[in-house]
Amino acid sequence: MLEFLLLNANTPFAIALSIVLMLALLEGVGMVIGFSISNLLDHLSPIDLDVDVDLEVANTGVTPILGWLCLNRLPLLIWIVLFLTSFALLGYAVNYVTYQVSGQVLTSFIAGIAALALALFTTSFVGRGLAKVLPKNESMAVSKDSFSGQVAKITLGTARFNHPAEAVLVDQFNQKHYVMVAPETDTESFNQHEQVVLLRKQNSFWVGAKFEQQF
Repeated sequence: MLEFLLLNANTPFAIALSIVLMLALLEGVGMVIGFSISNLLDHLSPIDLDVDVDLEVANTGVTPILGWLCLNRLPLLIWIVLFLTSFALLGYAVNYVTYQVSGQVLTSFIAGIAALALALFTTSFVGRGLAKVLPKNESMAVSKDSFSGQVAKITLGTARFNHPAEAVLVDQFNQKHYVMVAPETDTESFNQHEQVVLLRKQNSFWVGAKFEQQF
């Protein structure tokens, strides 16, 4: 069994498990000395999105992708461990089944691609369950209600009255947040790359106004 685990074709999966063990060791040591790797990663993570966005509204751009992967619902360390563990175990499983059937294993590239695809689906499925018992650590997060008055940039599509488009803003912790924004009246529209000021939260999106720089 050890010989199978250490085959060259299984190198990516062995590396993934090694990273998981290293992260577990670092987190354990950090707990002893009062330092949390999990909190550090959550603070440094450049990605976040508005979890209140209606899925029927946020059906384009990166928002639904990040939401589907549960990156917005789990502490980043938990997500990384879940993904790497899924990748490693599924990769080993793919090569084990292949070996039992044909007497050979797949190349590390082919097995890695298969394991990656399966791991993404597994992470999404298991992550939803974990999110119910392991809510995301909000100690370093910014309240979504505090976005009022912030400047965001339209990233995809054209925002019209009651038809929001995706926008991104950067908070004081240099963390990106993806939100849905629509103009306040039916005479306005926001095009891609235009900057808008977030005025107030309305149902599943933000109402905004065009940002006009004063020189």
